[in-house]
Amino acid sequence: LKCTVSLGPPTIRESLAPRMALAASWALVEPQLYPAADGWAPPALPANEDLLKYREEIEDWPKKTLVKRFCLLRARDLGPITKPENLEEYRYSLSCIPLTPWSRFSGEGDERGWMVWFYYEPQDEQKVLSALENLGLGISRKERMAVDLDSPNEDERIMMTCPQQTHHISAWEHELLFDDEQPKKMPDHEYWK
Repeated sequence: LKCTVSLGPPTIRESLAPRMALAASWALVEPQLYPAADGWAPPALPANEDLLKYREEIEDWPKKTLVKRFCLLRARDLGPITKPENLEEYRYSLSCIPLTPWSRFSGEGDERGWMVWFYYEPQDEQKVLSALENLGLGISRKERMAVDLDSPNEDERIMMTCPQQTHHISAWEHELLFDDEQPKKMPDHEYWK
């Protein structure tokens, strides 16, 4: 004799429980584009195993020990410090993030603000600081911070492994606010200038 008691329709969680258990048992596959279902892959693209091996090789590359200094600059001040020949000659890399025109420390045109981080190896510090001073930018009083060798920041990981100097520019604008401020809501046309 079997007795069942129904307390109403099953909840969403109860009805999905068998499917969720099955989905949890599946392992995630490594993302890949090819080969297609029929096994075809373009001859110019490496196999997935080759890509994984390459990723492991990159992780084994030696990493440079870097320090960084942060400053806020105007667009008019970026010209000389962003020239590739200056980056190579004076041995520093840059990471630059633009500020919205309505942000604190920003404006329109040449008054636009930028958050700029200078990266360099500690042994090149005097060379970098004196070169930037000659270019009209004194950052020697800015806080010096060590860059984590296991940094989650992709730009920093590239700078540590790349033998040449690099310049990274964010595609996203930021807005600087004080603790009690809320972001300004601007009309849509302001975001698409």
